[in-house]
Amino acid sequence: MNIAVQIVLLVVGTSVVLGLVAGVIVLIYRGKYRSAAAQLESELTAETVVRPFEKGNYRGATAPGYPSVKNNGRIALTRRRLVFLTLTGTTISVPLDAITGLRLAKVFKGSVAGGWTHLVVRTAGGEIGFYVTDTAAWLQALGEATGLTPDPVG
Repeated sequence: MNIAVQIVLLVVGTSVVLGLVAGVIVLIYRGKYRSAAAQLESELTAETVVRPFEKGNYRGATAPGYPSVKNNGRIALTRRRLVFLTLTGTTISVPLDAITGLRLAKVFKGSVAGGWTHLVVRTAGGEIGFYVTDTAAWLQALGEATGLTPDPVG
């Protein structure tokens, strides 16, 4: 058998195996996300929703007890908490009574993305950052829900 054919077969075989592994991982996380989303939707029926779920991005935290890994997902605000559901099925919940400050920031944890502004909530232990589509509306809604005045932008 020609060496070129062997190389092509090796590349194709490796690609198939990696595709199967990736498919299994996607199916596992999709199931975990759907299960977490169903549970969270059920919980939110008992809460007053201020801002319903919308796409967002979790940017990590300096506060203990919150994941440091960034992740895409969906974010919502209720009268009781700010909640984020990652695409991997992790629920991040910040009780409103634990929030001590609010701010917008171009840079959070050394991270900058062109055109994006971080929505940052402060707790006694540190900060938690998010990207949302309408940061001004989120900042206003969080200010009204917590009774806090956001830090001046500057």
